[in-house]
Amino acid sequence: MFAESGWLLPTIFFMLIWAMSSLSTTMYCEAMRKIPGNEHFRGRIEYSSIVAYYFGRKAYIAAQIGLNGALQSLNVISVIQSAQVMDNAISAIFGHSCGVNVSPFALEINGTRLHESVKGWSCIDTNDIESGNAWGCHLIVSMGFLVALAIAIPMGYFKLDDNMIVQKVAFVLTLLCWLVWLVACFFSSEFGSGGDWHIPAVTDASLSYTSQAGVLGTILFNFGFVTTVPSWVNEKRPSVSVNRVVWLSTFLCNAVFFIMGIPPAMAFSQYLAGPATGQCAEGHGCAQSIMDIYTSHRAPEMLRHNRAANFILQMSVYLFPIVAVLSSIPVFSIVIKYNCVENGWSHRSAFAWGVLFPWVIAIPLLYQPDALNQFITFSSLIFVSFTDFIVPWALYMKLQRREQSGLVAYEEGERVDSDDDDDDNNNNSNTATSAAGGRRGRRSDVHVEDGSSTGVGLNVSTSINSPLEQSRPRMQGYGTHADAGHVYRSTHEGDEESPLLSHPQPHDGDTDVSSSTSASSEPFAPTHYALPPSWHLSHNHKFYSALALVLLMTAAAIAGTVLQIETTASTSWDCAAVGQS
Repeated sequence: MFAESGWLLPTIFFMLIWAMSSLSTTMYCEAMRKIPGNEHFRGRIEYSSIVAYYFGRKAYIAAQIGLNGALQSLNVISVIQSAQVMDNAISAIFGHSCGVNVSPFALEINGTRLHESVKGWSCIDTNDIESGNAWGCHLIVSMGFLVALAIAIPMGYFKLDDNMIVQKVAFVLTLLCWLVWLVACFFSSEFGSGGDWHIPAVTDASLSYTSQAGVLGTILFNFGFVTTVPSWVNEKRPSVSVNRVVWLSTFLCNAVFFIMGIPPAMAFSQYLAGPATGQCAEGHGCAQSIMDIYTSHRAPEMLRHNRAANFILQMSVYLFPIVAVLSSIPVFSIVIKYNCVENGWSHRSAFAWGVLFPWVIAIPLLYQPDALNQFITFSSLIFVSFTDFIVPWALYMKLQRREQSGLVAYEEGERVDSDDDDDDNNNNSNTATSAAGGRRGRRSDVHVEDGSSTGVGLNVSTSINSPLEQSRPRMQGYGTHADAGHVYRSTHEGDEESPLLSHPQPHDGDTDVSSSTSASSEPFAPTHYALPPSWHLSHNHKFYSALALVLLMTAAAIAGTVLQIETTASTSWDCAAVGQS
């Protein structure tokens, strides 16, 4: 991206999207916290149910489409990356990788037929395709794909917290891979004597291999994590601060993007294909990523001729898709599975949709020309911009209007703020966590005040007879009614009832939440707010700030989509050049 666009516009967008994604996350979490019964995130509520609580059934359906589109897109992209690099690793070890060609047809390059393109079972060296890629534009089930699938699928059976040891190990190994790549790029000829190690602020728009169209979509893809946050919040320890984790993590990620983006772009800009054009200054055999360069003859000569250094470099490239990309696939799959189970799906169908489906979709895209970059850009502009940015800000706007109107059911000891006076000590009462009884994920009835019931609903609420209670949207997955400070769920099987969230009555006097007695022995983190109460922002200020962000992201997503369509329409596909480096 830096090689295709220069450093100015990507830097501006990185800084903007970093701040916007962090605000989006913390605003979403505040809206999540303000659902009655979920103070300090004591309940377990997933992404789509939070949307349904604030906006109702139609918005719930839109959120489900957006959520699954965003997370499945991220998974498909990760599958493609993993399978391709795994094929490269197999080729490096055994000399070639093999696969089933489901759509054999003749492919030619410079008048020469690629014989492996017409075979049902074919083997090629994916690291040496300068004379053409026989798998280009074909539907291939390769060995690399199957190995990646065998590694990732078992982890989809686990819960999110069960994957933590895998994520910790993967994080450490990812850091080591990045370190190797960063050091290696400084051995390139561009950083040697007489080298031209710089990239322009803005690239020359008249060149065929330069464009600004891929900047927004690519960056949005890298910050498309907000949809996974509710699942993380449900698993985190009570003492963990949402704000501290979110802002620190996103800041470090932003720093990594610059550290791992600019030096390699300086070193190999003439070989790197941009996300929008798929072309490079070299004109042919462009590398799709720095990994393609390090596994080709374009790797720094000093490292290629040093046996130990070359081994370390090659190992870092082939290890990366396992420790970084493959390890992320189960996370997104588990989040999809959680949302499906919470909303009435069986565990088997949720597993098939969340864990298996992205692998099926990835097969026809595996060796298509520039499929990876196009998929990243369009899925980010369409799905990620909506689910990770627009929806959380819209929730925050809705929350501000409800608080301003006094329609929010506050926890014990928490008072409704006036428009110009926010209370930064609005919850000093004791809180407790109660285990949810019964079974999750079963379709339930909501018991409303007139004694009737509906087939749709999760209503995490307290026993207050207010306009909010009478008009509150009903959510999918749980039915509830309030009694003596408890929220209950009733199922179709005998209408058995059990507490979903428990609300102990407040004690006399003020007690600091960090020292409160609860079912957990660990103290709660300070009450979460997206914007500190000490700033004394009114509800109107918060509302219009979120509205400005919604309008800005909507305009940017539309403009980015139009620009990307224009760029894609003017770019030709070269099947035989797929994966060339």
